[in-house]
Amino acid sequence: SDFFVSTFPSAYEILGNPTKRHAYDCVDPVVVNDSVPSASSIREDFFGALRPFFTRKARWSKRQPVPGLGYVGTSLDDVHAFYDFWENYDTTRDYSFLDEEDKDKGEDRETRRAIERQNRAERARRRGEELRTIRQVLELAKANDPRLLAAVKAVKDAKAAKRQARLDAARKRREEEEERTRQEAEAHAAERAASEERKRVETERLRKEREQLKQETKRERKRLRAVVVEKYDHFIHTEYSESALAGAERVQVLADLDLLCQRLTNIQLQELNDHIENTESIEDAKALFNSKLAEVKQELQAPGLQSSAKSNQPTAVGNVNSTSTKFTPEMIQTLIKAVNLLPAGTPKRWEAIAAYINQHVPGASVTGKEALKQAKALSQEDATLRKEANAKAFVSFTSTVRETDAVKNVIITNEIEAEASRPWTVTEQRALEQALRSCPAHPADGTEGDRWQRIADIVGTRTRRECMLRCKELAEQVRAKKAAVAATKNVNALNGAPASQTELKTGKRPVK
Repeated sequence: SDFFVSTFPSAYEILGNPTKRHAYDCVDPVVVNDSVPSASSIREDFFGALRPFFTRKARWSKRQPVPGLGYVGTSLDDVHAFYDFWENYDTTRDYSFLDEEDKDKGEDRETRRAIERQNRAERARRRGEELRTIRQVLELAKANDPRLLAAVKAVKDAKAAKRQARLDAARKRREEEEERTRQEAEAHAAERAASEERKRVETERLRKEREQLKQETKRERKRLRAVVVEKYDHFIHTEYSESALAGAERVQVLADLDLLCQRLTNIQLQELNDHIENTESIEDAKALFNSKLAEVKQELQAPGLQSSAKSNQPTAVGNVNSTSTKFTPEMIQTLIKAVNLLPAGTPKRWEAIAAYINQHVPGASVTGKEALKQAKALSQEDATLRKEANAKAFVSFTSTVRETDAVKNVIITNEIEAEASRPWTVTEQRALEQALRSCPAHPADGTEGDRWQRIADIVGTRTRRECMLRCKELAEQVRAKKAAVAATKNVNALNGAPASQTELKTGKRPVK
């Protein structure tokens, strides 16, 4: 009882002063509860754990009224307003009642100021801990608030739904595009298959028609040959069949027969065969044969060819003679050979050709312009001259060769009896060059055997003789080109012209 009586003056002093009363109420252990809910309790009972805490802290808020925590059905606007308020929360709690020392007990002013600074720092520390605790609890509340979680989930679901809708729309468009592409591809494939089938049918029809026409033509040609050769014996009477000119006549008839077989159509051959078979004498058959032959030869000539050839022949001959007055047959043959050895693209080709002619023909002195002019004249020479020369050569041949049984039994066919000289391909030329490097003339290992046979085996598509001739031909071309180029350099040096392409570019003559 003495204790209570002794504390009455102190209690009256504190409770009677509003400032000291507020400081005491802020730390009153009976009224103030500073307990903090744990994270597990918040997760288990969100509203039951947090509502008392925020209710206690609302007493010390500077701003009033304080929004409540609310319930599960509270709108999101109220929820966000609640969290916005507590993020900017400011407390009115005063921790001066917990000061360790009273500044009024200081002996002097400096001591009292030091005590006041120490007390203010301790109050600020306690105040900071209070606000930090509230913010930590607020973060736990945000992380576990079922209303915010539901809102976040709703936003995620909405985004996922929109994304899924976009994906579904894109997938649908892709499927539609794929379906359209597939249908177009099927339509194109069907159209292509139908076109190929039509082409195949048309090709097969044309092939059968060509085969049938070929067989009919072959039959009609055989029929015509049988009539001309076997029935009428080349239109030669029996009493003249053993004469000296009979052989030449048979050869000429066979040549004319081959011309008719080549130029006449199947219908024309059939009509000619019918007419000849219906004749009763050799003269009538020969007349029909010669009449058709004259028509064919007339068709082979271009319109107005005879008149133009007759009118232009003297001029052409005159031009050739005027340009070839100094060209002997030997020079012309050498010119042709030089043109073949020195193809187009050779540097200073016509000067080289002229040098080749001057080198290989004794006494020849030809310039490049003269060689070019003579070559053009030879290429433009009228075909009738060559035809007349061939005719004269054939007459000369028939007059010197006696008739034999082989001439009588000649049968003109469309097949080539002997294979002509085949040109060398790039692949064969490379194989030949590789074989020449692989099979030297004098091998270091002393391998014996036929070198050219080994080269032919490596090439694979050529015989031993063809490989030898090809190498000789290439060597001759190289020698001819070198000789022609050397002769051209000598001629240019004598005339004061540049001797090479290098001199033309640099303008300097090499020092000798």
